[in-house]
Formats: sequence, structure tokens, C-alpha cells
Amino acid sequence: MADGIAMNRDVKVAAQDVHRWLQDMGWNAPGVRSKYPSKYRFNPGTREQFKLIVGEYCRMEEEKDDRQYGSLSDGMARLEAGRRVEPRWAEAMKFVSNFLEMGEYASIAGSALLYDAVTSPEQRNGYLAQVEDEVRHTNQLGYLKKYFASQYHDPAGFTDARRHRYGNPLFMSNRQQACEAFVSGDPVQVSLNLQMVAEACFTNPLVVAMTQLAAANGDEITPTVFLSIQSDELRHMANGYHTMVSVVDDADNMQYLQTDLENAFWIQHKGFTPMVGRAFEYGAVNRGDPWAETWDRWVYEDWGGIWMGRFSRFGLESPRNLPDAKFEAYWGQHDAFAAMFALWPFIGCRIELPTPRDQDWFEKHYPGWGDSAGQVFQEWERQGVADPANRTMPVEWLTANKKHIAMCRVCQSTILKVTPGRPGTVATERNPTGCDLRITEYAGRRHAFCSHWCERMFLTEPERYTAQNFFEIFDGWELSEIVRATGGVRSDGQTLVAQPHLRSDRLWTLDDLAACRISIRNPLTAGVSFEKH
Repeated sequence: MADGIAMNRDVKVAAQDVHRWLQDMGWNAPGVRSKYPSKYRFNPGTREQFKLIVGEYCRMEEEKDDRQYGSLSDGMARLEAGRRVEPRWAEAMKFVSNFLEMGEYASIAGSALLYDAVTSPEQRNGYLAQVEDEVRHTNQLGYLKKYFASQYHDPAGFTDARRHRYGNPLFMSNRQQACEAFVSGDPVQVSLNLQMVAEACFTNPLVVAMTQLAAANGDEITPTVFLSIQSDELRHMANGYHTMVSVVDDADNMQYLQTDLENAFWIQHKGFTPMVGRAFEYGAVNRGDPWAETWDRWVYEDWGGIWMGRFSRFGLESPRNLPDAKFEAYWGQHDAFAAMFALWPFIGCRIELPTPRDQDWFEKHYPGWGDSAGQVFQEWERQGVADPANRTMPVEWLTANKKHIAMCRVCQSTILKVTPGRPGTVATERNPTGCDLRITEYAGRRHAFCSHWCERMFLTEPERYTAQNFFEIFDGWELSEIVRATGGVRSDGQTLVAQPHLRSDRLWTLDDLAACRISIRNPLTAGVSFEKH
């Protein structure tokens, strides 16, 4: 046996050898079948027929989705399921469902781009099947939003998000993560972002783990749709796997692949991790495991360890930025919620500050939360920023305490630190919050970065990241002017879609917001993110 093991260590198996061996198992078995004999005779020349049945497959999926939507609009409507959802959770779903709809739509183009880029018939068939899946998922997310809009007591945010989400500063990182990364750049980079990271890694906590949390908060609709979507994801993960296998044999490809994987992971992490963690912990009334533990189990161990471990034999390793992402998965969602509450007029949904019960949960699972983020939230509560009668915005406290909000040029995420910093980081005059903020001057402009990983991407390919961010687009605009211009008001033309509380009274209007006399400023040129007149 010892000799046999020594002999096996000398065997060299290339990536395509494994693929050929797996193909031989299924498609080219020699001889007559004996284990499961049949009275029929099969034509040995039969080939994969997906291209021939693709039209029927599409109609079949359409029928399946019609039935799913029928159950939503009939059975669950009769049960008034939409009215039993915790309002805080339903509001969080306004952001999540709008992001997912956009991501699925971009995935249609990304899969079609990959179909066009390769020549292998079987590989093209895999991408073609994914194009159809993504069309289906886009329709399902539309159904989900329509159901909530007709059954939940406050439809604003489900009904008109496509119109005003471009003025949502928190949406920009998700737009960069999905709309940009799924449809632009090299086709292999698209596969890395879409299939290898977004689908093989982050759809598990987002789509699967969220179903349990949704049900715990009275939402029986989201699990019905999400589990149907996730049933297709295994096919997409396989597409990502065979994309990698199709390029790892070429030594010239390997000079790019590890870096492109790290960049893809970081961009997807910056979009998914804070958004999902924020929805799980600040959108839920009834919580399960802390987001940090969920992330550690699904992302760090399952994807970074087991899934990526399969590629180590081909010379592709887990991203080096995985440990940095793990740190951000502990505190990042709390900073993300602080940024969300500070920028509440633009976010397209209603949120509320943590209650005493919430605060106890956060301190129990994130020791130190009460002395950092918790203090900020309590100060906002004390100032009464949720009540329009007080004419006070959360950003005023941030400005007074030199906690400015910047936006990363590459991942477009907001940069605000109210939680403990990374060990070794020190607050300075230039960076008083002590976060990982970096500022670089290039081509006559100043650029902020959330981390050295984003700075590396910019310095490698600066022409790709020159678009204006939220603070540059609206530099000098008064807050109510932005909300009016981006369509963030309800049907009366005055009341804001977004609100900093869940009550039905004391709703903020454009006049209330204008009375605060606050304007947006570009922090890279003005030194502050907001200015009171």
C-alpha cells in the first residue's frame, strides 16, 4: 500500500484530463449496459439536444413561473400573507429585491457575453441555459415586487424604485458590483464575478440563509421565490467551474487569473457583505445567527476553503484578500447601517434606529458595539432626528464630530467608520475616523479608496474608474432638490418615499427636508460631505 501511495504522488493530472475523464464516465461508455437493462435499443450516435428543445424549455419555465405567481396572487393574497410581514423586514426587502432584480437582469447579458466568447458547443450550451435562467429570475423578482406592492400596506419603494434608485448613494456599490462587473471587461473576468464569486459564494447566504430569516419575520413570500431561484444556481456554479477549467491549462492565462479572482472577490464582497448583513441584522425583528457567523460559515469556510480548494490542484488559490473581508464581515454591516441612516432621504425605504431589545442583542453578539455604533445611534435618538418637527438631520452630528462620508472610486461603497478599526489603524488629521480610507491624486482629480485592494485596481486600470460618484454629481445641491430631481416622493408629490421611522404619522415632506438647510458637498474638494446654510 505504501508503494502504491508513493506511486500515486508521481501522477500528474491536468485540468482538461479531469474534464475528459468525467465526460467519458457519462457520454462515451463502451459496451452494452448490463446494470439497468432495457428492452429498447438506444442509438449510440445520440448527442446532447438542448439546442433543439430550448424553445420548449423556455415555455415550460414560463408555465412554472405563472403557477408560482398564481399562488402568490391568489393563495397567499387570500391568507393576507403580505400583511403579516414585520414592517421593518418588508422595508428591508424594498432595497434587496430591487438590487436582485437589477443583478439578474445584468446576468442575462453576462451569460450571453460568455456564450459569444467561447467555441466549445457544450460550453456554449451551458451559458445558453443560464441566459434562460436569468430571464426567468428577472421575471420572478418582478413578481415578488409586484406582490409586495399590492399586498403590503406601504407600496412606495416597491412600485417606483427603478425611477429613483440612481439617486440612491447606497445603491451605487451594488450597481458597480452587478451591473458593471457582470457585463464589462474580459469575458473570463465576467465569469469570475458572476459565476465563481457572486453565484458560487454569495448567493448561498443571500438567497438560502435569507429564506429562514424571512420566515421568522412573517415573510412567507420571499422563501417561495428565492428557493425556486436557487434551484438553478448549481447549473451556474458548474458554468463557472468549467470556465476555469477551460483556461487553467494555458500557462499564459495563469499570469492573470489569480489577480483577476482577487479583484472579482473584493468587488463582490464590497457589494454583498454590508448589504446582506445590514438586511439580516437591522431589517429583522426576529434574528437567527449573527451575520458574522453566517458569513464565516458560508463564505470563509465553504467557499474559500472547500470550493476554492478544488482549484488548488490547478494552481488557483483562495483570494489573499479573504481575511480582510472576514474582518469587514464583523463590523461592516454596522457602519453600513450608520451610513444608511445618515443618508436616509435617498434610500427608497423606511428604517428605524435599534430599539433597546435590538441594542441588547447587538452588544451580546458584537462586544464593543454599544461603545461605538451604539453610542452614535443613541445620540441620534436623543436629538430626535426621526421627527420632522425637530428639523435635524443625522449628518449634522457626523459633520460636527468630523466623521465625513466619502465614496470609494472603484467599488463605489460609502466610507464611514463608527465601529472599532482594524488593529493597527490610527486616526489622523487627514483621516479622523481611523478607517482604511486612502486618497490619491490622478489626472488632476482626487480619488478616495476604501482599501488598498481597490486602490490597486484603480492604479492598474485607472481609465475604467473615472465616473462621478454621488457626492461629485450632487456637489452643492440642497437635499430636497436631490430627492425631487430623482423622483423620491410619493404620489402626493410632497411626502418622501424614505422615512427615518416606521410610524404612519409625522412623515417627512420636501418642505421639512428643505427647512434643514443642508447641502451635499464633495468631501475630496470641500473637506466636508455636508454643509448647513
